[in-house]
Amino acid sequence: MHETMIRRILMLLAVATILMTGCEENGNENSRVAKVAVEAAERQAKQNEEMARLNRETAEGAKRLVEADAQARKELTEMQHDLQAEQAEVGEQRDQLEAERKQIAGQRRTESMLGPILKGCAAAAVIAVTIGYCWSLLFSLRRQDDAGQVLSELLVDELLSEKPVLLPPRSAKAIEHTALPEESQGPPRLPPVG
Repeated sequence: MHETMIRRILMLLAVATILMTGCEENGNENSRVAKVAVEAAERQAKQNEEMARLNRETAEGAKRLVEADAQARKELTEMQHDLQAEQAEVGEQRDQLEAERKQIAGQRRTESMLGPILKGCAAAAVIAVTIGYCWSLLFSLRRQDDAGQVLSELLVDELLSEKPVLLPPRSAKAIEHTALPEESQGPPRLPPVG
């Protein structure tokens, strides 16, 4: 529509030029001027058509460029969403690793504290058992010494007493021991059980 309007204007200009030159006696010159004006108008029309075609191609190129830009932005947005999702996943994994690291560090700290404590408790237990064993040995020896001392004192008292309680009196006759025929044959034997 724009092109046809321009073409009409140019044609009117050409006709106006021809009319302004007037009607001269020489028809050749008028026809030549008219021919030049028509050629100029045709060239201008062709240039206008070419410009319109170039404008359409530019508009189509701009439209394709806008569509490509919109598609690129859409892809970029999708990539950003994917990247954010991956970053969130990496963040969660990092948090899990940090929690596991803290748990392992706590276990190591507990184990490192338990080692010396257990060693100290084991050493204290060994010392306590050793002291207890030595203590029991000392008291058992003392008890045995007391019993031996008590028995010795009791025996001495019995021997020195006029009226012994456990031993037979001195005036009692000793029981004579006669040898049995079995005793004369060898070492003493135990009586049969039964």
